[in-house]
Amino acid sequence: MGTLTKYLNKIAYKFPKGYPDMNNEKDVLILESLVGDILGKKFRLNELENRNGTKEAIRFIIDTLGGKYNFVEKSDKTRLGIEGKNEIQFFIDLFQEAFGEKLDIEVIPKNQPPNPSGTFNMYVFNTQEFGKVSIVVSNKPPGGDGKGSEGDFIENINSLIEENGGEATVVLISPDKKLPFYNITNIRDSSKTDAGKGAKSDVQFMSNSKVDSNISLKKDSGFRWASVISIYKEFITKFINDAINGKLTDLELKQNPDVPGKYLMYDPITGNRISKAIIPDFPKDDINNWVFGPETPQVIIVGKPEKGEYSLENGVINVKVSNIYNTLEDLEKANIDPVFAVAQHRGKSQGLDFRIIPSKDAKITSNVRELSYNDII
Repeated sequence: MGTLTKYLNKIAYKFPKGYPDMNNEKDVLILESLVGDILGKKFRLNELENRNGTKEAIRFIIDTLGGKYNFVEKSDKTRLGIEGKNEIQFFIDLFQEAFGEKLDIEVIPKNQPPNPSGTFNMYVFNTQEFGKVSIVVSNKPPGGDGKGSEGDFIENINSLIEENGGEATVVLISPDKKLPFYNITNIRDSSKTDAGKGAKSDVQFMSNSKVDSNISLKKDSGFRWASVISIYKEFITKFINDAINGKLTDLELKQNPDVPGKYLMYDPITGNRISKAIIPDFPKDDINNWVFGPETPQVIIVGKPEKGEYSLENGVINVKVSNIYNTLEDLEKANIDPVFAVAQHRGKSQGLDFRIIPSKDAKITSNVRELSYNDII
């Protein structure tokens, strides 16, 4: 028996069919991992060309169009995750919206080299900013990580409350915190209540008719804070006028030739496109409202639990979550404290989105610039 045959027999139990099915994406990933362990480095059966450029292009798409589409952060940064879409023309239109309508896009079906995916299409095209990119689109059903997760949270806890006789103590448990809520009779969807303008909560813990706690459920990899276009109009007007008139050293605005009345951000020295501007010294007098909103009781931010992380024992419902953030210090430790940013967004007025983002997403890269509030105002 040959060495290869012996090895394949040894690992056969890891695959449902007893051998790696190269048309099954999970089998391919397992095989890549096993070979990588032997080689002592990462191994891919189909290696993407220009991986770094592809990653930067995906980051640009999310930054530019994140307020318009339900993107899902993927652990493989060469893949663009999005909910509820699978039409080829939709993705062609999306890429043209991000990079220009003159893109020549090649669609490579699943299982066809150099597409590494056995499930999804890959889109290959040239960009001025990032070179030739190869983007695998990993689409999910609607609600895969949004309202569906909130619905699971509400349904699971309410079911256990009912099982316990209509009232229970609910304990949220993260790796470093345990937060109890007493005499909870119901969990409800905040969007179906009178939570009010600017509310941050997704669900409310109720003790009979009283709101005991407001909870914001967030996927840790997809943190997003608020858009602030309506709050800081004076600053935003000054920023736009200065950028148009060449008064800013590190950024200028030019008319978007494809969309009248909207602007693109450029580096005035290199002439290269900019996708985002960070203003780290923007006054944080209203930081608590940025993060936790105006609701009473103050919102608690909770990392969404996975399915199966709910249990009832002796009148106590334990819910395992990834994180619990109820102070600004908690956010700073996790590098998700809020930072003021300006990003391209063709769906917004003048093509720009003024938003509070997590500090971990405020890193300075080749297409991101840091500006000072004092230089603008």
